[in-house]
Amino acid sequence: MNMITAKERERLQNQMKRDESKIVNIVLQNAQQVAGEIEKATHQGIYMTDGRYYGYEDIKEINGAL
Repeated sequence: MNMITAKERERLQNQMKRDESKIVNIVLQNAQQVAGEIEKATHQGIYMTDGRYYGYEDIKEINGAL
């Protein structure tokens, strides 16, 4: 069995953290930009961990996607 190097382990850990991240950048219809961590997304909108809520009708793009 081959062992992975410390550098490979660090790279894998960083990739796993990135995959689990729920941090998003949101541009609203009024051109305001906000960022934060998503708690949950529903059919109505996005709830952030700090209590903010953004309805989809107010969102222009999320992470650069329309």
